[in-house]
Amino acid sequence: MAVAIVQKQGNKIMFAGNVRDKKLLDVITEVAVLSLTGILKLKVHGNEHSLYFDKGSLIYATDRKKPMEKTVLEIIKSSGFISREKLIYCEKQKSKMMKTVLEMLIDEGYISMMLYSKVISTAMRINIISAMLETEGDYSFEVRLKIDSVHGVRPASVSYLKQVETLIDENRLAAKTVADSFYSTVDEKIGVPYLSPKNTFLHSAITTETDFLKFYTTAVGDFIEKKWSFQRFFKKDRIQNTVAVYTFRTLLILCLGTFFYLAFMTTALDLKNEVISGRDFDFIHNKIEKSLQDFQNVEKEKKPPVKQRAGDTKEKKLKKNKK
Repeated sequence: MAVAIVQKQGNKIMFAGNVRDKKLLDVITEVAVLSLTGILKLKVHGNEHSLYFDKGSLIYATDRKKPMEKTVLEIIKSSGFISREKLIYCEKQKSKMMKTVLEMLIDEGYISMMLYSKVISTAMRINIISAMLETEGDYSFEVRLKIDSVHGVRPASVSYLKQVETLIDENRLAAKTVADSFYSTVDEKIGVPYLSPKNTFLHSAITTETDFLKFYTTAVGDFIEKKWSFQRFFKKDRIQNTVAVYTFRTLLILCLGTFFYLAFMTTALDLKNEVISGRDFDFIHNKIEKSLQDFQNVEKEKKPPVKQRAGDTKEKKLKKNKK
């Protein structure tokens, strides 16, 4: 993906400071008034925001934690302009074609150059808003010989940035809430014509011709006045439907569990109460009978023959004769 081309002229830092002492907008305004070319870097909490200027014009902005290509893809996905099937196809083909998903989407004609320009310009402005919402951090402006603009990106107007700064000063919480919910769905009940219900905030922002910075300040102002809101996950009707569904499922599982438990326990009790004997099993009966026969045969073999005494024989003969 194209990035700003930077030609260095040494490593000259023209000025530096902390955003707690001086607002970031004041630094941007100073760069614009002096028509400077270079990079304004804001380092905060392990992250770094970079704003690129060409003769005082803010032409590009990046966020180290979130690469521009990732932001652009997230905007495209959440906006609903590209179907899931097309995204999956480009994901599979990117390795074969040695291109990024974004390049594949453009080459396949799924994203027009006009749509790409609006998306990447929106992504650049999201990075600017993210930097302006920072409450602390060290900034420095490094002078460069030349910075070429990124194809398709429209420069950001300082006048719109002043509106954003005023909004942040008056209600930072609302400004940050909307900024953190760019990819969220707008609620069905809204009182503003520029937002589409049941679609993401970014979907409406890209379909309009208004600059995203102006669109953002207008939307936050109406958000403060409660003219619209983001769709909540814990809506009353959704909670009721969810509770009803899970209650039914729980009762069904309990009924099935009770049925199988009773069926199993009844069978088990019947088996325990039933009197079981060898006569109920033919193979056991035959086995016992055979064992008894073998035992008796062995005993007969072991028993010695009884020898008759002579006196006993004579006495038996005399008794026979007397009879």
